[in-house]
Amino acid sequence: MDPVVHEAEQTVQRTPLYAHQISALAGFEYAVNTATGQRVGEVIWPTMAQARNARLRWHESHSSASTVAIHCGGHRYEVQFEYLDRGWVNDVRFTFVSGQKTMAVADILFARRIFARGRVHFVEPFKGTLLRQKSWFRRCYSLESESAVIGVIEDRAAIMAVREMLIDLPDTLDIPTKMFVFFLAAHLIQTQA
Repeated sequence: MDPVVHEAEQTVQRTPLYAHQISALAGFEYAVNTATGQRVGEVIWPTMAQARNARLRWHESHSSASTVAIHCGGHRYEVQFEYLDRGWVNDVRFTFVSGQKTMAVADILFARRIFARGRVHFVEPFKGTLLRQKSWFRRCYSLESESAVIGVIEDRAAIMAVREMLIDLPDTLDIPTKMFVFFLAAHLIQTQA
């Protein structure tokens, strides 16, 4: 590793967060806590998600019932998604919003071959890629820029009754954005076993 990059990584302040499923039966609701156990927020998937450009609609156009909710600091954020193309496997854009303000944008893009895994590419507020790391028993995703590893989202143990994940990202990202990165990693785990 380049010594200049290694020194820069050591000077970045990190406050790890821990996400865990609310219960084994509620696999789509996560509580997010600090290392001391203080609750900072929740990530909650909808019962029936709906893309903003869905052809078949279950919900009204701008219904919050169709979006992922991220609660943090007494505020509700939403993760909306839309299809970028139509095919057997669709590229998807996820937009993280607070009211009408866009806070982050990430695309899941698939290689055009059978059984390809999607890669998450962050467009805003930074450029980066969420990459699956090789591991025998634990899921791990690294968030990487062009020059260095920014941080990781990984399982805390190989065997768990409820999924618990470490969110180890730099404090230059605010807590809601860290929770959005966690959501994308959890989404990949659930959809790309």
